[in-house]
Amino acid sequence: MSRSFDFMLAGISLIVGIMLMTGNGSFFMKGGNSQLRKKKYDEKKMEKGSGLALILIGVVTFIDSYTTTVAAKIGYIVVLAVILGGLVWYIKNKCTK
Repeated sequence: MSRSFDFMLAGISLIVGIMLMTGNGSFFMKGGNSQLRKKKYDEKKMEKGSGLALILIGVVTFIDSYTTTVAAKIGYIVVLAVILGGLVWYIKNKCTK
């Protein structure tokens, strides 16, 4: 990937993450089977968890844009997997009603 794409991805994820964390980005959580999701999960907690995950992804992507070694790229993928795994765990365990 080019560095400019990394910057755009990091910037967009940071902006969306901050909007979700402050409660102003609920429209990003729309889609899918929203009726079932509203019954099963606490929407506000999901927004905050998803916002934090997006902020972390943005920071990691920004840092990764300056690395070039294979080890750093593997580390980037591992960190992304940990962030997404943590988000799934948080939603399953902390956001259910």
